[in-house]
Amino acid sequence: MFIRYLFIFLLFCSQVWAQEITGRVMSLDDAGKMEDLPGSTVFYVPDSQGGIVGANGMFSIKVRQFPGWLRIRSVGFAPDSVWVTKPQFFHVHLRANGAELSEVKVVASPGGHDMQSIQSREILTMKTLAKAACCNLSESFETNASVSVNFTDAVTGAKQISLLGLSGTYVQTQVENVPSIRGLKSTFGLNYIPGTWIRSIDLAKGQSSVVNGYESMTGAINMELAKPDTSEVYFLNAYGNSQGRFEVNQQAAHKFNGKLSTALLTHYSQQVSRLDGNKDGFMDLPLFNLVNVMNRWKYASDKWMVQWGGGYLHEQRVAGQMNFEEKTSNRYFVYGFGSATTRFESFAKIARLFQTKPWKGLGLILSAADHRNDSYFAFKQYLGREQSVFGNLIYQSIIDNTNHTWKAGSSFLYDAYQERYLDSTYARTELVPGFFGEYIWTIPNRFTLVLGNRVDFHNQLGTKWVPRVHAKWDITPTWLARASVGKGWRRVNPLAENMGFLANARSIKLVGDLNPLEEAWNYGFSLSHEFQLANRKANLVFDYFQTDFTHQWIVDMEIAHAIRMYSNPGASYSKSAQIEFNYSPLPRLEWKAAYRFQDVASDYLSESGGLRRLSKPFLNRDRVLVNLAYATKYDIWKFDLTWQWSGPRRIPNAYVHAGDAPEVNAPAFSMVYGQVTRQFKHWEMYVGVENLFNFTQANPIMGAADPFARGFDATMVWGPIAGRMVYTGLRYKIN
Repeated sequence: MFIRYLFIFLLFCSQVWAQEITGRVMSLDDAGKMEDLPGSTVFYVPDSQGGIVGANGMFSIKVRQFPGWLRIRSVGFAPDSVWVTKPQFFHVHLRANGAELSEVKVVASPGGHDMQSIQSREILTMKTLAKAACCNLSESFETNASVSVNFTDAVTGAKQISLLGLSGTYVQTQVENVPSIRGLKSTFGLNYIPGTWIRSIDLAKGQSSVVNGYESMTGAINMELAKPDTSEVYFLNAYGNSQGRFEVNQQAAHKFNGKLSTALLTHYSQQVSRLDGNKDGFMDLPLFNLVNVMNRWKYASDKWMVQWGGGYLHEQRVAGQMNFEEKTSNRYFVYGFGSATTRFESFAKIARLFQTKPWKGLGLILSAADHRNDSYFAFKQYLGREQSVFGNLIYQSIIDNTNHTWKAGSSFLYDAYQERYLDSTYARTELVPGFFGEYIWTIPNRFTLVLGNRVDFHNQLGTKWVPRVHAKWDITPTWLARASVGKGWRRVNPLAENMGFLANARSIKLVGDLNPLEEAWNYGFSLSHEFQLANRKANLVFDYFQTDFTHQWIVDMEIAHAIRMYSNPGASYSKSAQIEFNYSPLPRLEWKAAYRFQDVASDYLSESGGLRRLSKPFLNRDRVLVNLAYATKYDIWKFDLTWQWSGPRRIPNAYVHAGDAPEVNAPAFSMVYGQVTRQFKHWEMYVGVENLFNFTQANPIMGAADPFARGFDATMVWGPIAGRMVYTGLRYKIN
């Protein structure tokens, strides 16, 4: 009995007397420049305790005995060891391993997959975004195999992304972890984020963390914009193309001292030319004027990091028949579309830092937005107003050591909508407080498990639970397996999310007992392998994800003369599989090849009242992407070429206009993009082409000759509307 109590006493004392080793791991180059090295591993030999360095380069390990060796490792850097005699804070500087560094500089890292992430994640860096014009977010995925971007109709110019076979409304899109493209902004939101403002795009497939909210069903996109303390002193981008569009982007940053900095980001773009390449009497592209301004500030000290700012956006958009003039035309006789959007937004991010306890943190994210849109489709008027407020409070810490971390917090969302279409008015206010928690268990370099759950209280839809699980298994140093499962939900915005469907003569019918809730389970896995091929770096990534809806809002175009909207009475699912190969066969040459397969279907109501299962319209089942990128020494010349092949897709079998109905299946087609960039000391010039072989859809607008007749429909879009486009631009920097 005495031995037992003595053992318990000693065990208790060992826990109480455990002490911490903390520190920061950074890289150090020959010029003395230092950067944090997140993902590095630290291991204390006497206690066999280890951990992973956090995003800010900090680590913490609880130990029970001294002295001993602390070993630090990071891929591409020479390992280091520190002799530890007492609890203290260490600054560790790793230098690049000579052999590995020379290889990295020559070969680079093929592909943009984040091998350290627990999710199936791709990082689109500035280097990737510069491979194409990337005038806005919608044009930032031309070299990406996972995301597709399509026009919603042939009049408004609105675009929508597709991920895992489902539209962008099921993708949680954020700017620096602040909700962005949602609500009324979802109509033209992809056009409203300038590409030159973006520093990186984080694309995650499957369920995201519960910390970021409940709306993710197929994935998440988070954009990091230019920061006040790291941006160029001045940056200018000027762009123009052969279709009559030009834009100017300017950024200026200033550091007042070592703690306070600010940046001003401005954007202006305009489409000035009326194009009608297919001679149907309608403009292929809308005319528009867009002004976008953001001012942001950053304050950073040892204990606090605060970022705040605000933005203003205004766009005027006009489209329709070639002879339509907004101020003089009679919209009962000349078909015209117009849209005026004004948006104000502000944000603040406050973080409490603990230098001696880097695993501990407290953060608060706040944002507010006012969005206004006035639109018309000929004589049909739409007005929309939205006021939104968002808050997210996050606290994180550890349990015993950094192998066991946790996060918890609370969020709040306020949305007030006022919409009017024709003679009907729709108004609602949503209040959604929520709470979340997440536990992360890590076995360094072996296994990571994330268990998350959140509960939200929607004032209209009730209490909603969102459980999510992520796991990553390092099978070997070169083989990684990931898996995830979880639920997401959202509240439908029927008009704003389907505004493109108003560009036709069909009536809109609401069928049955409408439920504005959409809810789905998503589960999937990925397998990635890094290897050497002919002594050059390569990687292979395969993933499969499936989304099963328990509730989904259906927009049904399967019958003539009407668009029906209803809650799905049967099954609805999406299955997506993708394999991607990245390889650098020669110095400074990168090759990407990918194939994607999608099976997406829903049960639709037949006119007789029964159910029929149909594949999702306008969605291609097969897609192939090949990208080649080559750069000369010191990146003086850069060449990029991308080929996309899109397989056949089903067109709704609704013969709304005799003799002018589309075929049941649209044909497969290819798109080719190319760009050449020449870099000088402070500036660079680029020339490129999109849709090199000038492929266009023959009849994007049905009944275009008589847009006020019953057979007019501009929503049967499955391919490019405008033809070949040549562009040029320059980028000028003062660092």
